Amino acid sequence: MGPLNKSLTGKQKRVLDNIELYIKAKGEPPTLDELRQNLGFRSLRTVMQYIETLERKGYIVRRRHARRNIELRGVDAEGRTATLVSVPVVANVGCDDLSVFAEEQTDEFLQVDKEIVDKAHNEIVAVRAVGDSMADAGVKSGDYILVQFTDKVKSGDRVAAIIGDMVTVKRLERRSGVTILYPESKDPKYKPIVLRDNFKIAGRVLCIIPAAVAEMEDVVPVAEEDWR
Repeated sequence: MGPLNKSLTGKQKRVLDNIELYIKAKGEPPTLDELRQNLGFRSLRTVMQYIETLERKGYIVRRRHARRNIELRGVDAEGRTATLVSVPVVANVGCDDLSVFAEEQTDEFLQVDKEIVDKAHNEIVAVRAVGDSMADAGVKSGDYILVQFTDKVKSGDRVAAIIGDMVTVKRLERRSGVTILYPESKDPKYKPIVLRDNFKIAGRVLCIIPAAVAEMEDVVPVAEEDWR
């Protein structure tokens, strides 16, 4: 299960936690109706949408022709699912040549595998990309970028750089005392940014979480009342 599939919304994590707790308590997975009752949902359709999303993201697998057909994946040596930690989404970052101001967004979080955080050995935050100047690097507008806070970066790294009151993500190159931030797009409107001392490297890009993965809408609007 790769890192890009390990992000969960808070609602998805609640369903996964409930499955794990049931298995630990009963020694077998819940049926869909039992899961519906445990979570207080009104319809099996809501449960099915969450189960399908968790399976797409690699956390569970369903066996065919079994009433209790949910199996956990991504377990550790003691049979527990991967530990998740909340990573704050702290800013929008411009991928369109510094066109977007960074804004604090402390009310948004991503659930990320703790293993990713531990390997970084530094604080990690998530930022949301705006613009398409990094499209050839797989970064689309709206995607989430995991950034490790560090100024220890080298040429070739993709970095989050602060210039004035703005933040941008680009590929870093250093030549003869000059820092160049390169876009990664075939569109000619995106140009390199040449800098000397009027900037700060905020961190190194760890990975990209596509918005479609991080924000799969797995509950139809009429079922939102199930969370109230």
